[in-house]
Amino acid sequence: MADSKNVALVFGASGISGWAVTKCALSYPTPTTFDRVIGLMNRPLPLEESGLPHDPRLELHCGVNLRGNLDEVLCQLQEKIPNLEDVTHVYYLAYSNATAYSIDVIAIRDINEGMTYNAVHAVDRLCKNMKFFVLQTGTNNYGVAVFRFQEHIEINPPLRENNPRIPSPWGDEIFYYAQVEVIKEANKGKSWKWCEVRPDQIIGHVPTPTSMTYVEPLALYLTLYRHVNGPGASVAFPGSYTNYTHTFTASSQDIIARSELYLSVEKPDRAHGEAFNTADNAIPASWALVWPKMCEYFGLRGEGASPEDKGFKDIDKWWFAHQDDYKKMCKEYGLHPREIPEATWTFLSVGFGFLCRNRELSLDKIRSVGFTEEYPVAYGYFQVFERLTHEEIIPSKEDWTEYIA
Repeated sequence: MADSKNVALVFGASGISGWAVTKCALSYPTPTTFDRVIGLMNRPLPLEESGLPHDPRLELHCGVNLRGNLDEVLCQLQEKIPNLEDVTHVYYLAYSNATAYSIDVIAIRDINEGMTYNAVHAVDRLCKNMKFFVLQTGTNNYGVAVFRFQEHIEINPPLRENNPRIPSPWGDEIFYYAQVEVIKEANKGKSWKWCEVRPDQIIGHVPTPTSMTYVEPLALYLTLYRHVNGPGASVAFPGSYTNYTHTFTASSQDIIARSELYLSVEKPDRAHGEAFNTADNAIPASWALVWPKMCEYFGLRGEGASPEDKGFKDIDKWWFAHQDDYKKMCKEYGLHPREIPEATWTFLSVGFGFLCRNRELSLDKIRSVGFTEEYPVAYGYFQVFERLTHEEIIPSKEDWTEYIA
């Protein structure tokens, strides 16, 4: 294979992060950086339903089960994907939440460690021209979502990549640590390079429904709230007071994707073996800043939380109680109805009920290697809303204006 050719292989291409890397790799860092972009997923996803560009370089393959044993994964990859030896860049964005929201958090760790082991050892054997492997983790590196042991974990933002790991036993459930060790071990004596990328709370959307999202259900809730209560109605923040006031640095799926592509393609030598925080910008924000902006987008007035608000406000119950209104709204605007499964509401309630500590990231390290792209505060949410409008999941602002008139 000529040195100038690059081939990207994306594990988890149907998820919020993997979808964004698959899409962005077709145009970034340049429109011709990759000769092939291979999106890999467990379940079938036809291109016409994927929301991805119709580009002859794009391939989508399903049916590789990373939860099997390594020999099975090797066979499945070889059966599904032609010319695997040409792959140069691998982006590992797969995740299993098979036991999520249960008390068995160690099982989640073990499952994801095993999946990572299978993926990295499979590509190490089969992708003879592999140059770089990217692992995406997140801010739970710093213990922000180890909810059972928060009183034992010290979090002093801005969080930096060289912060020490959360010690055992409190950090035992953080599977990112195990994933990193798996990759370090697999990389010994090899020519390929690797890095770890740590986003904060991810702002994103994929056209196919996923339980790992909070922006789409919020958009649907606010759209229906406006339909039921009218423009200008006040809508309360759905989380606790501490959740409303804590600061964080949200990470939009496209910024995450572009940072991962940048590090692996533009700065492989400087990125090798390193971890990098990534986010829309370095400005510490809070829902006190974002919620009013979000509600304003839908023509509503966002009300803040009060100190008496201790947890999630069960907006799912309001949603289910107004399903007749939702059906009427979809018919009125010609929308494609979406179901919000229980797992998605659980994911939303965890984010708005338990993430209650300041956790903003330092971006000094990724800026030091030249990645300087930024989004303004709340822009990522508006980007998702526009995608939902394009897919006719929520009305456009023009539709609202015409309907009011």
